Amino acid sequence: MRPKTIRLILLAIILSPFIALAAPDANKANETLLKASSPYEDMVEFALNKNDAGIAKSLNSAKKQAAAVRDALPAAATAKFEMMLEGLQKTAAAKERYSVATSAVEMFRLLIDGLQADNLKVPKEVSLLDYAGFKLKVLAAAPQPDWSAMREIAGDAATWWAAIKAKVTEKALRDAVNTTVKGVQQAGKLEHLPMLVFAAQMDLDLVDLLESYFDRRK
Repeated sequence: MRPKTIRLILLAIILSPFIALAAPDANKANETLLKASSPYEDMVEFALNKNDAGIAKSLNSAKKQAAAVRDALPAAATAKFEMMLEGLQKTAAAKERYSVATSAVEMFRLLIDGLQADNLKVPKEVSLLDYAGFKLKVLAAAPQPDWSAMREIAGDAATWWAAIKAKVTEKALRDAVNTTVKGVQQAGKLEHLPMLVFAAQMDLDLVDLLESYFDRRK
């Protein structure tokens, strides 16, 4: 055996305990971030429905998980998280509901961006499709809908779906998501608000099915 090969084998043996430890840490961080994302999803819906009690309950849950989130996020994202959470609390206290929805959906995205994709059972793109649905609903609720922003999110959704659709072997589910993504894009192109809101909600409903589908897979 060549000396270089022997050195590589020895290096692999030395590093193997550290490699083994990395995966559980990544899994724990992912679990923390996914769990912590839920209050922000709820907050978007509560804010859009002008439910102040629901906003307060979700915000309290988010604050309780903030310390764990700080530990789970990449270092570069921690300061941004702190700043966004502080701003969210201020807008919630002022009952600026649309600003709450806007901040909450972007905090949800921040947590999703912090996920370590290689250690996820459910692809990161599924969570990004979830973000797309919530973001579109928030944009659609603006006093003056920003169609350029909505078309951009619709395009992102199409890209995220294209990255994983080959992994979805259930034809009915794959076809449903295909149709919904195309519907979002068409609604943006036509600037048809009711159609866009409907397609965004379909996206959110189908994300639940996609999560269940990937969870069932071995």
